[in-house]
Amino acid sequence: MYKDENSGDELEAIRAGRLDADLEMAQMNAEADAWHAVRDLGYCNHGSAVGYRNPPLYEAQKLLKPGQYACTAGCGTVFADDDDWYAQLDDPMANPVPLPARTPAPATPH
Repeated sequence: MYKDENSGDELEAIRAGRLDADLEMAQMNAEADAWHAVRDLGYCNHGSAVGYRNPPLYEAQKLLKPGQYACTAGCGTVFADDDDWYAQLDDPMANPVPLPARTPAPATPH
C-alpha cells in the first residue's frame, strides 16, 4: 500500500474487481445459454466454418469459390463472405437453418 491509502481502499478495490468478474461471468453464461438453446431447438448456430482454399484441405472447401465460407457446425450452409457468416453467427435465428437429422422446433420471431 501507498502512504495515502488505507486497508479500506484496498478492500474496496478487491470487492469492485470481484464484482466486475462476477458480472462478466454472468454475461458469458447467459450468452452460452442462448447459444446452446439454438441447437437444443434443432437449429445450427454456425459456430465454426472453413473458407475457400486452393488446394482445399477439407471436403467442405472443394465447392467453395474465393471469399466464400462453409459452415462446419452441422448444416453445411455456404456463406457469401465472412461478413455474411459473422451476421448469421451473431443471430442464427434471424435465418434459422435446421440441423440435418433433427426435427426443429418452430422458429419464433425475435
